[in-house]
Amino acid sequence: MSLSLQGPGLVRIAGPNGSGKSTLLELVSGFLAPFDGEVRISGTRAGAPEARLLRSVCRTAPALYPSMTTRDHLAFAARCRRTELAPALARAERYGLGDWLEVAAAELSTGNQRKLWLLACTALPTPLVILDEPFNGMDDHGVQTLVGELAEWASTRLVILIAHSLPEGLEPRQTVALEGQAEITAKCGPSADSAYAE
Repeated sequence: MSLSLQGPGLVRIAGPNGSGKSTLLELVSGFLAPFDGEVRISGTRAGAPEARLLRSVCRTAPALYPSMTTRDHLAFAARCRRTELAPALARAERYGLGDWLEVAAAELSTGNQRKLWLLACTALPTPLVILDEPFNGMDDHGVQTLVGELAEWASTRLVILIAHSLPEGLEPRQTVALEGQAEITAKCGPSADSAYAE
């Protein structure tokens, strides 16, 4: 299977369980290497160290440090992504996490853990954003805040959204349906806002 995605815009990846949606995310993240072909982001191999600054990857399951506070996670993410903390704190307020900044991740509700994970994963504005079922477990306020951010991001970069269903008001530019057990190898394309899979 070959897949070439160009931005800016919001692209939805759909398909039944086992069709390769999360595998596609892991190929783009550089965690998995394709058996054949290659994955490129803006002309850079997905597995190359410099590709980290070209993509934001948000997996389904939050991977948070239980004893670290919300603020600690955001500060850690900002430092790792070489960006400022202030924008992450402002986003936390918009998502309703302002009262939870000094609370350990283990003490957050499932929905607030999802919000924190999303904020940590998308701390740096990157040419490519790929999200795997980001709405799961999130309250209505969080969902609507994310819908607004996705629309804003899609105006300037490529956003790949893996989702079985979409909330009201979210209109992808394109939907790519994976069927059955798709063989996915990937490349992510020549421009700064493209993803190419082959």
